[in-house]
Amino acid sequence: MHPVLDAREARAAHIKELMDAHPDKTTVILKTNVAGTDKNPPHMRFICAFFNDLMHRTFHRKIQLMGKRNSDDGNYCFYVINERGAQVKARTIELEESTPLGRLVDLDVYHRTSITRQDLQCEMRKCLLCDNYAHLCARNQTHSADELHAKVKSIVTDFLVDHLTNITIKAIFSELELYPKFGLVSHRDSGCHDDMDYETFIRSTFAIRHDIEDYIRAGLNGDIDANELVAIGKQAERHMFAASGGVNTQKGLIFLLGVFLPTLAEAIYDNHDERQLRQSIAALSDIIVGDHFRTLTEATASTHGDRVYLEYGLKGVRGEALNGLARIFDMPSWQHFDDDIVHHDFLIHLMSSLDDTTIVHKHDMATLRRVQEQMIDIVNQGGYRYNKERVRKLSEEYKRQGISPGGSADMLVLKIIYDDVRHLLGHKKEESS
Repeated sequence: MHPVLDAREARAAHIKELMDAHPDKTTVILKTNVAGTDKNPPHMRFICAFFNDLMHRTFHRKIQLMGKRNSDDGNYCFYVINERGAQVKARTIELEESTPLGRLVDLDVYHRTSITRQDLQCEMRKCLLCDNYAHLCARNQTHSADELHAKVKSIVTDFLVDHLTNITIKAIFSELELYPKFGLVSHRDSGCHDDMDYETFIRSTFAIRHDIEDYIRAGLNGDIDANELVAIGKQAERHMFAASGGVNTQKGLIFLLGVFLPTLAEAIYDNHDERQLRQSIAALSDIIVGDHFRTLTEATASTHGDRVYLEYGLKGVRGEALNGLARIFDMPSWQHFDDDIVHHDFLIHLMSSLDDTTIVHKHDMATLRRVQEQMIDIVNQGGYRYNKERVRKLSEEYKRQGISPGGSADMLVLKIIYDDVRHLLGHKKEESS
């Protein structure tokens, strides 16, 4: 018996079963296109999740049945779609060609029989390594497995760097666009700040874009090097200060992205689940923070955060990182609400529990506790959706009093990023079924 050949026969039988059961609908099979004997390498598994999301966005309510099957010839997703076969094929071709990852998947379409690219007068797919057609190179074994694997790794790495960078920039802008916002800078006003505004944040965000890319790529180069991340972070701070005219707009966020983005990229590439990601964040943070707090003294304190720790024992964003950023994972998600409501609720939840050293630095512990109590009460009263006027009034009050929960804003960016990519992580229960 040959496991791969047996798996192909089982998939063909499954396709026939789906077509027979749904003769007036279209069946689609989504699987990665993997060379070599291992048809389910960890770094390819997220691709099915990525295209599964695209399939849902594209066909939405027309999907009548869907599921996933494990297979020695490559795990695959299947869909039964209430739309004509030729139209489905045309749209799946668009999906394959909409991203470089499309070169690494097959979206096979069936309506009573297989519908191919040639049936729609589309050119057959080209080889990853040359201008010949892919099926000819595969049949003739033109390229070695090592060449193909190196090319696939390059495509996957470049995609993840670009994809996660764009999602990160979008998350930063999403946080910036929120209004009203409890004394924080927004697109409407500068909150309680007189040294920075919306344009300052725009400039500093674009200034650190390449550093964000470097963070992500560092997570895809094998073992993550903490010293490399520290160097990238210092470089990002220099870029930020140069763009902002010396104003600290995102120093805390730069630190948080430095422990979050590399481990997130690594987790997606290696098919790790959320538990493993949290452990990696905590372990990496422990290396980067080291004995900073244990050896900190009045003489060595160099930042506002250091002084807050010495006076109150609060570790700020460093403490959050040392705890594996548990707050962003444990917080509920409200996927059925619009972003403006969801993101406000995320911010309110963070402010209700986070020991935000930015507030303490500018005021005192009593002010932090008052802010937390007010946010807890809003949560208990149904959140932002049912307390919009109260949020507006508190935001005006915080502006007048100079209260700005900058640590919560930085954590909000990470929460937005994570909610956008969490479906790309591994799911251990699903794999073992």
